[in-house]
Amino acid sequence: MKKQYIGLDVLRGLGLFILVGLHSAFYYFDGLYDLDMENPPLVVTLIGLLLMFAGMFAIISGTAHMTQFLRRIQVKAESTSQLIQYFLVRGGMILVIAYAYFIFTGPGIVNFATRSADNSILVDLIRHGIFKGFSFDRLMYIDSLVMIGSNIILLGLITALFYRLFRSTESRSFCWAYFFSGAGVFILSLLRIPLYEIYSKALETADYPVVFLLNWLVNKNNPVLPYLAFGLFGMWIAAMLSLYSWKRVSRTVLAFASLLLVVGVLLYVNLPDTMLKRGIDLKWYSIMIAQLGLFMLMILGALSLYDYRKNLKPGLNWLSAFLYRFSLGGLSVFFIESVFSACVYRIITLFSPDISFSLPVALIYGFSLAFFWGGMLSIWEKKSYKYGLEYWYGQIAARFGGSAKREKLIFRK
Repeated sequence: MKKQYIGLDVLRGLGLFILVGLHSAFYYFDGLYDLDMENPPLVVTLIGLLLMFAGMFAIISGTAHMTQFLRRIQVKAESTSQLIQYFLVRGGMILVIAYAYFIFTGPGIVNFATRSADNSILVDLIRHGIFKGFSFDRLMYIDSLVMIGSNIILLGLITALFYRLFRSTESRSFCWAYFFSGAGVFILSLLRIPLYEIYSKALETADYPVVFLLNWLVNKNNPVLPYLAFGLFGMWIAAMLSLYSWKRVSRTVLAFASLLLVVGVLLYVNLPDTMLKRGIDLKWYSIMIAQLGLFMLMILGALSLYDYRKNLKPGLNWLSAFLYRFSLGGLSVFFIESVFSACVYRIITLFSPDISFSLPVALIYGFSLAFFWGGMLSIWEKKSYKYGLEYWYGQIAARFGGSAKREKLIFRK
């Protein structure tokens, strides 16, 4: 079976590039708090949807980790305890990075009611010259990295259970167990709608046992319900790729993902528009349905283009290589991009104190910084991304059964 799917790396890089650009744009748009949430401009709605890319990273993570799991079983014949350790170590490292990111360097949590943003420690220090520490909301916030880290741990435990239950990774039962468990978790995610109300009331009344019990399950922005389902479906895709022909896999995923996308879009169009109000309701659930289908189709397209295309030539063109670098070194960029954009903006205001960014200017600002980071990654690639977060992640992971990430980082001309 394949050791690496280039299409997944390019797609992950595309997602990181877009997020870096939109993060830098979104928080410097001066009309942010004056948006009409009842009738938002189309471009703002599209930006809101693009910022909800966590599901794509969850599916990619599930697919990639299942690919590595299958290799470890089929090539290295590792024990269940070794495999559990493999997932726990990697998930734990991502969680450490996640909380360090959101507390010290991450983007703000926007509160439209108070027309303010709850910034990370360093961003607040740079933008406002205030060292206020971090808030309880930031500690409890489930950003995409927290979701990925918790997903890796939970998926590892589920995989160990399935492996013991079915005793073989080459059985159809093992493969389809992920599909049905993913479907079950996704349907169960409807419970997030009433549970979020319970969570919100517990937060208001300082009922912290309930808050801590429900936080990872239902809190904003990317909780276990429904993102564990995204990861399980990613593992299902990887398991199918190891069992069936590409033709069969592509047809199966295409049919299922298309159905989800159509159902999600129809529900979205016919339900009241509450997306930009960030409500947890059926409108939110319709977006999750559509995104699950859309991201599966994107993964299918990426694999078809980069891994299973007929007459596939070795190497990547310049655009694909540009995006691929974000997959390799993009976590380090993602970790510091909010701090860097705050520094650049602070320098700009020193020369033009009254500057105001309209939405087009904010987008130009954000994506100019994203392209700048792309250039930095092309230089850093020649040093194999040494001493970045990915480098240290690979060094530590190598002590616990090897690291596919470490192997990818090595620069090859």
